[in-house]
Amino acid sequence: MARGALKVIHVGLGPIGQGVAKLVVETEGLQVVGATDLAPDTAGKDLGTLLGLPRKLKVKVAGNPDAYVKKARADVAILCTSSSLKVVKPQVAALIQRGMNVVSTCEEMAFPAPANASLFREIDSLARKKKVTVLSTGVNPGYTMDALALMLTAPCAKVTRVAVTRVVDAGTRRLPLQRKVGAGLNLNQFRRAITEGTVRHVGLPESVYMIAAGLGWKLDRVEETLEPAIAPRDLDTDYLRIPAGAAAGILQHARGFIKGEPVITLDLQMHVGADSPRDHVLIEGQPPIDMTISGGVAGDLATAAIVVNAVPKVMAARPGLLTMKDLPLVHHFNPLEVKDLAGGKAKARKR
Repeated sequence: MARGALKVIHVGLGPIGQGVAKLVVETEGLQVVGATDLAPDTAGKDLGTLLGLPRKLKVKVAGNPDAYVKKARADVAILCTSSSLKVVKPQVAALIQRGMNVVSTCEEMAFPAPANASLFREIDSLARKKKVTVLSTGVNPGYTMDALALMLTAPCAKVTRVAVTRVVDAGTRRLPLQRKVGAGLNLNQFRRAITEGTVRHVGLPESVYMIAAGLGWKLDRVEETLEPAIAPRDLDTDYLRIPAGAAAGILQHARGFIKGEPVITLDLQMHVGADSPRDHVLIEGQPPIDMTISGGVAGDLATAAIVVNAVPKVMAARPGLLTMKDLPLVHHFNPLEVKDLAGGKAKARKR
């Protein structure tokens, strides 16, 4: 291991987990020392082989995450297992108990929305007690529809409204995401999936509350709606055939209100065949800000990059369960930032 490198373990090696692991392997200043996943076909494999790398990493993937975490040691654990805070809470707690900082992709842990505020507080209390830092981040939530919008208010003397629109062509994304947005379901199946909670993007309310907290706004209420984007014609992806009239994905909206007025509006269009993919942020204020990222931020690679780029900030941050609004500006990974953070030095600094 390179001198001064941070030791990293990976918990969860699905498509996103593998993407993060590949990037960690390529990043100077980070060293993978362990990995674990529930999938039976991953147990015992060399991580390099599982990731499709041309070389072995001499890191064997453990097949029992619960047992592995109880004996694992590292500076930071990267957790990519579930969108549900209820599901990941015991996993995060076990990592904290081992004295590890944690960076996760759990959308519900990105910010303490009321529905999960008590779980958020419990993790925060444990992390502070153990003097480690926990963060959940990604492209959305964690960047395009919240942290980026907050950053864009920096030159504003006054802000009256924040509106974010994200348009994603789901046809260019991995199969699990296409399934998550209901691509290919007929409308009855789509409605049933909404009721069952199996079709939706997780994280829009968390983003609304993060923006509001960053601006010091106390919201009266937050509303979220979800409807299908209808395929106008037969559509094909690498994985699915979507007949005309079926659901091609989701149109999901979240609104934060003050005195009956929507001061935060988030609109997510994520469906196969979406026109003009983009990320658009409009800040109404003095001066106003109107920014568009043409083509949008590429989801999977960008999620992996944000997780990796956040590691130095997490290692140096105060203990607790933090959010992206709490950290110093996260930017492209700088290996010089980790030189003094390895081997427990970060914990000493946090005290």
